[in-house]
Amino acid sequence: MVLIPIIVLAVVFFWFIGQSNKLNRYVVSIEESKKTVDITLVKRYDTISEMLKVAKAYAKHEEKVFTELVGLRQGGSMKDTNQVIANQNDVLSQIRAVAENYPDLLSSEQFLALQKEIASENEDLAAAKRIVNSNVRVINQEIVSFPTSLVAGFKGMAKFDFLEEDLQGKRDLKDLNYNID
Repeated sequence: MVLIPIIVLAVVFFWFIGQSNKLNRYVVSIEESKKTVDITLVKRYDTISEMLKVAKAYAKHEEKVFTELVGLRQGGSMKDTNQVIANQNDVLSQIRAVAENYPDLLSSEQFLALQKEIASENEDLAAAKRIVNSNVRVINQEIVSFPTSLVAGFKGMAKFDFLEEDLQGKRDLKDLNYNID
């Protein structure tokens, strides 16, 4: 008779440990996929820097654009990452605006190659963001589902933020790629 409560407690204890470990693995998956986004942002930052160098050679008096390059290359939290992406999109929009005023720049082989590289990096970034958001969706579903929500609450876990889709930036970047073909 005394053995039944001990068995029940042991089952609950091991279930709790199992759920806790599962949530920990999901967090690791999110961190790993977020690193892929960070790597893509660093590559994109470097390409934007190269685009600015090329543009600077054509438009020396457009100093405002060249001094506002995003200082961060990767974000720590999801909110930081969303801000880095938005800042990079803003800089790309500014480069596009400068390029429109300099037809020689738009036809430059180096600038065209960098536009292609940005387009490729944008595709990589979109794919990496989908993976992060998929991982976030999985853990968020676990966090809000009973009885795993009890374990998440005990661990102090809250729902994770998603990486945002910047539709304005996407429209701007689509316009940026009009000379790639």
